[in-house]
Amino acid sequence: MFQSTTAVRRGSLLLVTLALGAAPLVAVPTAAAGSHSAKRWAGYEISRTGDAAGGWIGGYAIGDTPVFLVTPTRKPNHQGYQRARVVDDLDGRRGASRAQTKRAAWILSKYGGYRDAAQAAAVDATVYAVLVGGRFSTSGALGARRIHQAPDSATVLRFARIMLSQSRRHAGPYHARVKATSADAGGAIEATVKVTDGHGRPAAGLPVSVDTPGAPDVEAVTGDNGKAVARFAVTEPGWHRVTAKVRDVPEDRLHLRLPVRHGQAAAAEGGVRRTLVASTRAAVRGSQALGLQASPDTILVGSPARVTATVNGDGTSRTATGTLYGPFSSASAAQCSGPAVGTVNRSVSADGGYPLPALTPSAPGYYVWRVALQGTPTALPVAACGAVTTVKALATISVTALNPELPAGDNAQVRVGLSGLPHVPAVDLTLTVYGPYGSQQALTCSGTIATSVGQKMNGDGTVTLFPFIEQGGWYALQATVPPGELRQGSQSSCGALGTVLHAS
Repeated sequence: MFQSTTAVRRGSLLLVTLALGAAPLVAVPTAAAGSHSAKRWAGYEISRTGDAAGGWIGGYAIGDTPVFLVTPTRKPNHQGYQRARVVDDLDGRRGASRAQTKRAAWILSKYGGYRDAAQAAAVDATVYAVLVGGRFSTSGALGARRIHQAPDSATVLRFARIMLSQSRRHAGPYHARVKATSADAGGAIEATVKVTDGHGRPAAGLPVSVDTPGAPDVEAVTGDNGKAVARFAVTEPGWHRVTAKVRDVPEDRLHLRLPVRHGQAAAAEGGVRRTLVASTRAAVRGSQALGLQASPDTILVGSPARVTATVNGDGTSRTATGTLYGPFSSASAAQCSGPAVGTVNRSVSADGGYPLPALTPSAPGYYVWRVALQGTPTALPVAACGAVTTVKALATISVTALNPELPAGDNAQVRVGLSGLPHVPAVDLTLTVYGPYGSQQALTCSGTIATSVGQKMNGDGTVTLFPFIEQGGWYALQATVPPGELRQGSQSSCGALGTVLHAS
């Protein structure tokens, strides 16, 4: 049976099982190294030749660690081996090239850890074929002879051909990458781990552990597309570190054991696997709070209107956009749609209050602010409508006496001008005549009222009023408009040029 270290590939490997009959070709990891002297482990006895390639085709063991010879023309190793050292290119030792080194390492890692005579013999034969070649290739004189001397030579040769073919397709450094989707708090993030072999092809059948803090680890296996998927429920907003560990990854480096005595055979360990670690960060978005306060909430036309946005979020720099809508006829009618005065922006970050740039309404009425706060990778966008601002008009009143000198017992002619108010609604304007005073210097717009005249006016306009002046003396003229819901109370200047009457 042709097996794999993971269940996910058993279906695809069944075809190989049928092709090979009952002979197993198995890829499994092994235990760590023990002592430094080697003994025969799995394989077959063959004819002795006086060098390392003779007498045995298969693997040896140093303690619990299988090893395979890599120098067939050296003397047999009787004195033992040094500790393993990692080598990624034997060409530096005037041996196999970097590519050949990777192929041999892949074969040893993938298939050199399972104790089966035929498989071990095939690993032995293919390691020589890749690292030495020539006469030691599987079709070369010495390589073919060694395989032919194995009792089950047909199986050994089939296994060797599979190993050589697969090493061409897959040998080299494997790579693992992990990507994670973002999510909202209360949802789930999905992490996808992708593993590729030494030629960038999907690496199937590799066990993967995926973890993120605060959630149980997820165990998975890469599929035929080289991917494994894990999902995690998340409740807390913020950045979540997602880490994937891919185990049982074939090596692309030889774990070489040089001989203790010079001139004897060197070996490389079989069944050595690697663990790849890849990580990324997943953004989990939570809600952020936004409050609005008009500052001030009542202004005059032509004055700046402001809003203060109080934010509470993740502290990331983001933009708050404020739009002032209006005017509306009442506070209840104010809504964040329709005509707008304008839009302003401000950058916010830490929690707190942020005054936005001012906008200046040009007409009286009720205005309302809408502020939209940008989202971030870990915070959802939020918007609020509120902070009603009342904008009041301020009337300008002019008073001009058309007959400032007049006889007592006659009507004065006073022209009153009104500006700064909308055309509707009409307002009540009152012209008050203070006096009489004994001299012009004694004039004030308080005290005795000689007479007053009222007039309704619609917005900007001019009217002539005729108050009756009964007694002689000096009089002060002043016109007033009372305050209203959307206007400020106002009055004309007192004692200014053109606002004084003298009756004789």
